[in-house]
Amino acid sequence: MSTAENNQTDPEPVHVSTEEEASEQPQAEQSSQSETSGSGAQKSIDRLRTEFDKLLGIAVEQGERALDKLGLFGNEAVWIPRVDLLEQEDQVQVYLDLPGVTAEEINITLAGNMLTVTGTRSTGITTTAGQTVRMSERPSGEFRRSVPMPVAVDPDKVTASVQNGILSVVLEKSSTEKPRQIPINSASGAGFSS
Repeated sequence: MSTAENNQTDPEPVHVSTEEEASEQPQAEQSSQSETSGSGAQKSIDRLRTEFDKLLGIAVEQGERALDKLGLFGNEAVWIPRVDLLEQEDQVQVYLDLPGVTAEEINITLAGNMLTVTGTRSTGITTTAGQTVRMSERPSGEFRRSVPMPVAVDPDKVTASVQNGILSVVLEKSSTEKPRQIPINSASGAGFSS
């Protein structure tokens, strides 16, 4: 890592105004803004806001993979494993491709609605003097994948296992998310009066 990379500072946070904040502006200020900006400029701003909302929605739905595709994930050497997500009546199942990774090299956390799997994988290829790597397609190093859960899950009822390079995580749905039959009481003799 070069010294220029070490001296980089975190970017300043960007404030994105919401529609609620815009409605809180004084009426006179809003009317003066609308008079100075033409209808063409307002359409451009609205179109830009719509596109930004779409990109933000994709990032929320797809987690870090979308941020990486958009170039917003950073310059870190992190590879992102493939994932399958399956929702059943009473549980959510997550499968990640982690070939060559042992259970000891994997860290799984569940924070709120986000399941995050991190770890390190080594391909075991080292070069010495006189050797040249001609092709290297197998990802190695640190990996990270965050997967948003489609429903609320019980953090105390999560199991994980690794077999044949596939990490399987089973999360039980929260009791508020599980479907349940509601009994109907019949009040005989009690009628509705009009």
